[in-house]
Amino acid sequence: MSRIRSKNTKIDLRMKEILNDLGIRYVMYPRMFGSPDFAVSERKTVIFCDGDFWHGYMYDKKRKPAKKFWQDKIESNMRRDRRISRKLRVDGWSVIRFWEHDIERNSGKCAKRIQNKLQMRQRSKTRSS
Repeated sequence: MSRIRSKNTKIDLRMKEILNDLGIRYVMYPRMFGSPDFAVSERKTVIFCDGDFWHGYMYDKKRKPAKKFWQDKIESNMRRDRRISRKLRVDGWSVIRFWEHDIERNSGKCAKRIQNKLQMRQRSKTRSS
């Protein structure tokens, strides 16, 4: 476990490229609740890049890890992710979560999703002003 990096992972660096290509100003690893990978403060949006294994992609449909320790770890991560997303939304943040395989294989789709979310946030911000 100590060798598992939580910062500057392959998918985080790929997401950084996506955001740079879109010309979006962001903070990488902002110091805030939930420790998101990216924050777009001016649109009050955070982005999480979730590893397929560690965050339980299709966990209920896949074969579970043999050791109970790993099952407990992944299930705990899934609960924590839901709790963090819920709290951030209650606090007014928009939360976008991407799976590792989507960032690696469908970066165009990820970019489009980010653009759509930020445009929605911009429209709702101008209406409330």
